[in-house]
Amino acid sequence: MSLTLDQIVARLEDPDVPVVWLDPITPEELWNGLPAALAARGMAVLSLEGGQAIVDHDSLLARFSEVLPEPCVVPGNLTQLRDCLLQLPHLTSRGWVVMFHDPELLRQNDEATFEDFLEVLEAVHESERAGHARVFKLVVRD
Repeated sequence: MSLTLDQIVARLEDPDVPVVWLDPITPEELWNGLPAALAARGMAVLSLEGGQAIVDHDSLLARFSEVLPEPCVVPGNLTQLRDCLLQLPHLTSRGWVVMFHDPELLRQNDEATFEDFLEVLEAVHESERAGHARVFKLVVRD
């Protein structure tokens, strides 16, 4: 049985879970409806969708440089990405969600970067949660 949009959003609202893994067979309609559902619940979304495939460190950072709002500076490494994410404007009281539709290419081609990326997002989540009572989540279909 597939999750409903409300069930997915509820998982993202859980403050103890920095990464929400969705089954790869999650229907596209649910995935596509997620940004609006998150916005309705007071969360801002960074979507890593579109553009070139994310297959390595450089393509991951390039995608973030495309989607990060001002005043973030284009990160040159994952430490700079972490610092930039920690400085994101507080557009909402609830926090941010990063949507990563297909992380498998990154994981297959550059597993170390994938693991480091997860650690960066978990660190940002913990900092936001402790310092501002907001979340910073990653949701992936994998």
